[in-house]
Amino acid sequence: MSVKKLSPIDELFEDREKRIGRIVTSEEHRAKGPGFANSTLNRDVTQDGIRIFVDGEGDLNPLFRDPEYAKNTKYKCLIAPPNYLYTICYAQRPPEFGRMIPGIAGFYSGCEREWFRPICVGDKFTYRIMCPAENRMKKSKFAERTVQSFEKVDYYRQGGELIAGYSSYETWADEEKIKERNKYGNMDKMPEYTEKDLEEIYAAQDAEEIRGSKPRWWEDVAVGDELKPVVRGPISDTEAKAWHAGGHAHYLSDRLNRILWKEEPLEREFLTTNGVGLAHPRPALAGQQPEAWRFIILTNWMGDDGFIWKLNAQIRKFTMHGDTTWIKGKVIKKYCDNKKCCVDIDIQNVLQTGDVAIIGSATIILPSKEFGPVVYPEPCNRVPYAPVGA
Repeated sequence: MSVKKLSPIDELFEDREKRIGRIVTSEEHRAKGPGFANSTLNRDVTQDGIRIFVDGEGDLNPLFRDPEYAKNTKYKCLIAPPNYLYTICYAQRPPEFGRMIPGIAGFYSGCEREWFRPICVGDKFTYRIMCPAENRMKKSKFAERTVQSFEKVDYYRQGGELIAGYSSYETWADEEKIKERNKYGNMDKMPEYTEKDLEEIYAAQDAEEIRGSKPRWWEDVAVGDELKPVVRGPISDTEAKAWHAGGHAHYLSDRLNRILWKEEPLEREFLTTNGVGLAHPRPALAGQQPEAWRFIILTNWMGDDGFIWKLNAQIRKFTMHGDTTWIKGKVIKKYCDNKKCCVDIDIQNVLQTGDVAIIGSATIILPSKEFGPVVYPEPCNRVPYAPVGA
């Protein structure tokens, strides 16, 4: 009896299901040598690491750039933006999820992130990953069916203090199905801008407001308040490379790719492209890049004394070369949670076409005139500290 050959998407789902609950530590990663698992930029928080990161995302906040300025804040030292932890560990790449299946493309699709303490110069980080933590097969207009693979990560500093954690997911799809459905239509044409368009875009960029040392008091915030937008674009190759140089660090030489995949031979096309852009009519940004600009609108608005507790995002459309994106925020809720004075903010990345590329929200803890300084959240693990089944 002949055995029916699985389709690429079913093969991928079957492979991922066998790996659910697998836990990997930073120590195990770092012992592996070159490869995706060891290609993030940083192990420690350094002044140069922060500088290169904020240069890559275009953040001018002196709290992350100027040590003398930072010494006069409550932190007494330079601190890093919350998403600097991208540079410490980014789990969503093969071989963490499992085998790479020829003909399957993957892309970052969303997250739920949480922080419990600020990230300071001199901190040294380790982490624990559960990858995959869950897999979901879904019907899709994009590619008939897709697989969503989730992972969970916890970050620890100085050998034990839990500082932050996240859950996020990557979507995997059959490239032939994507092409058959022609999801992108005529989107291969680069957007065109008049001189007036560019003047308005650059004026909006230059109008960013950094709250800085002036406290944003919880009592002074009202539901319906709008945040000053952060604007990026038109997106160029330079913009994309700045992000990879500053924080993403997934590009390896062909030699290192060959070493990484010596036990899992792949089509040469994957080795020479790292799987980027094969399903897109124009090059698309890594999903964390437009997500990173969402942090800037928050840190600009909340001031030095505020704290980002939670952030979630769902990527609905790719942000591609030539696009311009407006990151817009609006206060949707205000409340106290166990002495924490909180504000919930809706955040949307809106493209020049009017399409919303990313949706989601964040929770900010602000200082209070009545209740005093920010109260930090109690840490909570995402990844079990003992291996599954132990």
